[in-house]
Amino acid sequence: MKHIMFDLETFGTAPGSIIRSLGAVEFDLDGTTGASCYANIDRKSCEDVGLVADPRTEQWWSQQSKAAQESLLVDPQPLKLVATSFAEWVSKRGPDVRIWSQGAAFDPVLWEAACKAVRTMPVWKFWNTRDTRTVYDLFNFDVREITRDGTYHNALDDAIYQVKCVAAALKKGRAAAKAVDSAFA
Repeated sequence: MKHIMFDLETFGTAPGSIIRSLGAVEFDLDGTTGASCYANIDRKSCEDVGLVADPRTEQWWSQQSKAAQESLLVDPQPLKLVATSFAEWVSKRGPDVRIWSQGAAFDPVLWEAACKAVRTMPVWKFWNTRDTRTVYDLFNFDVREITRDGTYHNALDDAIYQVKCVAAALKKGRAAAKAVDSAFA
């Protein structure tokens, strides 16, 4: 599998924000998933390296489900350890792995800032990042067409859901392309 969907849960929306959890799953474009990883990140370890919380985002979190809030509290690990472990996990997927996220200007950018804070770097090449929303837009796909499993705002559950949505959008796009091809055959 040459694709990884990853998702972050954060206490802010700008680079330099505290990262609370990271979830990732490897996948094929048909929606088949493989290995996954998930880690909660210790807030203090983020603060110790200068990452900050946005009070509005913390307020937003206080309004999320109890399950989502509690999932952040299970076995939090130091940011440096998570960054190193995630880099190793990604590296095992090969040098040309594609990294997907829900918004090219959010998860990869915030993760890169967090990694810099602990003197590591994401191991993927910047040109191998992919954005789910571009795929949805290209194929006029509404994510509400896909039944949602898991907990909203659990990073791993969100990543798995995003894989399902990308696969469905691509399937819709391929069907449309096939229809156009046969119309002109």
